[in-house]
Order: sequence, then structure tokens, then C-alpha cells
Amino acid sequence: MFGQKPNVVILGVGHSTQLINYNHQPAAIRAFINKVKPSAICIERSPEEFSRNDFYEFTYEQQFAVVPYARENNIPLYPVDWVPSETDSELGFGIKDLNVPRFVRQKEGFLGFTAFTEESDFEDDLYFAEKEDYIKRIASWYSSQPEKTAFDLPRRMFLYRTFLQSKRIQKVLDNYSSRDTVLVVIGAFHKNDIENNLIGQGYQIIQPSTFGNTNQQEINEQFRKQDGYSILSFNLLGMQSQIRKVNEKLVDYALAKLGNDESIELEFFKIRRALVFEKISSKQALNQYQVLLGKIDNENWSWTGVKDVSRIDSYFDPFGNLTLKERIRLELAREYRKLLKHKEFHDQIEIINSGLNSYKKSMLNFYIEKYLN
Repeated sequence: MFGQKPNVVILGVGHSTQLINYNHQPAAIRAFINKVKPSAICIERSPEEFSRNDFYEFTYEQQFAVVPYARENNIPLYPVDWVPSETDSELGFGIKDLNVPRFVRQKEGFLGFTAFTEESDFEDDLYFAEKEDYIKRIASWYSSQPEKTAFDLPRRMFLYRTFLQSKRIQKVLDNYSSRDTVLVVIGAFHKNDIENNLIGQGYQIIQPSTFGNTNQQEINEQFRKQDGYSILSFNLLGMQSQIRKVNEKLVDYALAKLGNDESIELEFFKIRRALVFEKISSKQALNQYQVLLGKIDNENWSWTGVKDVSRIDSYFDPFGNLTLKERIRLELAREYRKLLKHKEFHDQIEIINSGLNSYKKSMLNFYIEKYLN
């Protein structure tokens, strides 16, 4: 439309690594966008779902960082993802709706609980997806064909999906000129293939690192209260704490930034932090939880990550959809179980169950036996 083509910046991200990697935290994403000052932002969601304000449950960076920031700053947003039809999903994966988990989630894997174990997940800088070793690793996955071709659909699907993402991005770029820079925030797996497709169409790609690293002052300025509570929830309540892989630096930064926020929620997270890092005993924790129970009224969570409110879990936490008061009781039960106080344990679980429907109750009790230890 405008003749000369706009510049393109593609930030490859890890989905939800913003909650376990200090360098990827939501404030760092906002600070980066502020450096780029884009004319528009493309995000990883298909137009149909985006029109319903429906996101993948695990793309924290999209719905809780990029989208709100763009709306606050009047930056146009464009959804550029592609998803297969229900018929294609059922043919290829045996699953009709790729957004719906099983009745109870697996500990890991597709539609299971999200948790991070690789050191790179915790330590990579914000621009990891443009580094040569990462590009080679992804290219190798794209180019290798499994011995059993029946299991090749994910690779082929990614290639097709990434190609169509690049075509949707081109449609956006048609509306901008050489005076503009368009930012794409998308899963790191897609970045290099999209770039190659766009380069083939004559677009100028600017690597994110060109804008320089975000410094601590820039991160501090972009910090939001929800960032802190999201980081605490993901690290201290979900599968990260279950597998003992918690980012202590990021947790302590979140606590420090939240300061003296007068909330039961913050007091609760301080107790959980002390337990996870073995600073207090179960007996001490029981006393502190009881104090919170005596103080709490109608206060609830700042953020849970729950998408389907009919479930008891979230994408990272088996008990994510309990109220704050119910969760305090659950943590009381956890510590009673550790101390072999079985009656007290069952009393707390019975109180929680009394407020749930049969579907949530069944899910909760399965997760208690599997994960409450």
C-alpha cells in the first residue's frame, strides 16, 4: 500500500518463562517494547479466538504483558496465529479441541502441568531466540524426520503453522510504510522460520538485541503489582515448588517490589516461601496459617492463571482454582499430613470439599493424593 516496506522485529519468547526467568519477567517485556516503540504489535493468537478475548492458557507473555501494554499505549494489535480445525485435530492427534485438558492433567506434556526444569529456562537472556546455537537446534528439529512417520505430525504442523503465521504477518505489514516498525511477539520455535519467509518477501528484519539490554531501572519502572503476585503463584504454589525448581532471586525480587502491601495474600506467600526454602518448620507454619485463617474475610487472589473456572486446577497448579481461604486450609492439611496428624488433615479437606460441587471435589481429591505432600 505504501510502497516501501516497514521494518520487522520478531521477539521469540518462551511461553510463561516470564514467571521463572528474571531476564524474561513481564516488566522486561514491557521495557523492551518501550525501546522498540512499535507502530503495531503482532501476537500469537488466531483472529477468531482473539476476537473472543480467548488465549492459550500458558501464554502469560501475551494476555498479561503484551496485550495490556499495547492497549494502555494505544498500539494496534494483530493476532497472527493459525490453529487447525477440530476435524484436523481429531484426525491428527485424536483430540478434537486442543485447548481442553483431560479430566485430570498429567504431571507434564501436552495439556499437562507447565513446569520448567532446564537451566536455560531460568538463565537465558531476553534475546536467546536469535542466538546461533538456538537457531541451529530448532532448525535441526524442523529438518529431521522421525523414524516412525506416524509421529511426524507435530513437526509438519509446526512448519505449516509457521508459514501461515508469516503470511498473516505480511498482511499486517502491507498496512505500514518504511517509517514504521512492526513488532512480532511469538513463541521462539517460530521466530527463525518466520524471519526466513519474510526475508524472502523483501522485508528488513531487525534483531531484538539491536535495541540493547534492558537495565534494572527500566525493569523497575515497568513492574506491576500483578507481576509480583503472578511470579509468587507460579513459583510457590504450582508444580515448580513440587519439583523443587524455584527461582529464589525472582521470588525475592517480587516480594521486595510488593513491599508492605497489606494483604493476607502477601502474608500467605511469605509463609510459603519460608517453607519452600526450609526456613521454618511445619509446626511453625501451622501456627502462622491459623493466624491468617482468623484474619481473612473475602480477600482473594490477584492472579491464578485459571482459564476454565469449572475446574479445580490451573495450567501450572493442581489447586489453582481454590479460593485464598480454601488454599490456606489446603496448606494446613499439607503440613498436618507431614506431621502424621491424620484427623486434622481430614478435617481441613472435609471443610474444603463441603464448598465444592462433585466435579471439582473428584478432581481435588485425585490431586490431593498425587501432589499434596
